Amino acid sequence: MNLEKNKINQIFLIGQSGSGKTTIGKKLSKNLSFSYVDTDEYIENKLKLTISEIFQTKGEAFFRSNEKDLVKELSLSTKIVISTGGGLPENEETFDLMKKNGFIIWIKSSPKEIEKRLIDSNKNHRPLLFNNNLNLIDNLEAQLKKRYDVYSRADLIINNDNIDENETTKLIEKELINYG
Repeated sequence: MNLEKNKINQIFLIGQSGSGKTTIGKKLSKNLSFSYVDTDEYIENKLKLTISEIFQTKGEAFFRSNEKDLVKELSLSTKIVISTGGGLPENEETFDLMKKNGFIIWIKSSPKEIEKRLIDSNKNHRPLLFNNNLNLIDNLEAQLKKRYDVYSRADLIINNDNIDENETTKLIEKELINYG
């Protein structure tokens, strides 16, 4: 797929942890011949710590600062798909950078759908979902309520409940043709 005519050079995938951003981002970047970055993976590799370790030893504010710096750095890139951490868009300055430089897609999954996907997942990668007294579904619902208004500001919203990553990627590609 070629996006030259509509000038979309940076695609940011936002949404809750477990919505499929990483898998979809990798497939989308391959299909578009774009490069790919997962912000969580990038920060983990840079700091040589897991997300959970970063939160525990340096705090969430430190992590969010690293996310903002990375988005600034990536704003110079072209032909790139960027899967963001679930909380990254909550920082207004970071969201504005994404909006100014790229095309934002909310991969929207219901808390029930995410719960199904996360049951056997790596809990260390998702400290904000597994690090308090709430059960997973209550955590997901509270998190979605908190972030809904931010996520809703995306340029495109793709609901991927009950469809797999391949179908979701095809749906995004079809929608991208209409933009620009």
